[in-house]
Amino acid sequence: MDASMPGSRKLYEDRAKEERNADGWHYADELAIRGPALVRAADHLSRRADAEHSAHTTRARAALARSASGIRGTPPASPPAPPAPGAPVPHRSR
Repeated sequence: MDASMPGSRKLYEDRAKEERNADGWHYADELAIRGPALVRAADHLSRRADAEHSAHTTRARAALARSASGIRGTPPASPPAPPAPGAPVPHRSR
C-alpha cells in the first residue's frame, strides 16, 4: 500500500484510531450517565445472589443432617399390618 501511495498506511491508521476513540468516548459518556444505576443494580443483584446462596446452603445442610441421621442406625421396623377381618389364616404345609 505504501509503495503505490506513500503515507496511505499512516492515514488508515489515524482513521482507525479516530473511530476507536469515538466509540470509546461514546461508551464512556454512556457509563458516566448510567454508571450509578449500574452500580445500584449490581449491588442489588449481588445481595440477592448471596441470600439465595445462603438459603441453598441452609437447605443443603438440613438435607445432609437428615440423611446422616439415617446412616447412623437403621430406622425401627414398622409393625405388621393386622389381618383383615374374615380373611383366612395362613397355615404351614408339611
